[in-house]
Amino acid sequence: MLERFQWRPAFCVGDNEVDEQHQKIFELLAALHRDIHGDRVTDAVRYTLKELLEYTKVHFSTEEVLMRSVDYPDYAAHKVLHDALMAKVWALFVRSREADVAIELLVFLNDWLVNHILEKDKAITAYVREKSRLGVS
Repeated sequence: MLERFQWRPAFCVGDNEVDEQHQKIFELLAALHRDIHGDRVTDAVRYTLKELLEYTKVHFSTEEVLMRSVDYPDYAAHKVLHDALMAKVWALFVRSREADVAIELLVFLNDWLVNHILEKDKAITAYVREKSRLGVS
């Protein structure tokens, strides 16, 4: 099951900074997976989960700056997705001392991240590349 929480080249969106941040998020998901299935579940899970959430907040900020810098037409909708994810995950974080909640959260984050990268984030970088190709600033 650990392979589920690994970065794959298919997740590359074509922006080095965003790709590196996505890779770091997958590393944190893998660490969270190890913590959940380790013997120090509660404290380690909460520590790793908080680190993952803080890093995700930084990553979302990076994406949002990129979208605004190119006047990305779906910026508002994309930001709503980011805000909704953070609200849901922070609400679950409060309950993360329960092992079942931590596992549920881990699977949810992994699935959300994969789908978000493959659909939403790739659309941003495709837009940036197209704008660049056309010489539009």
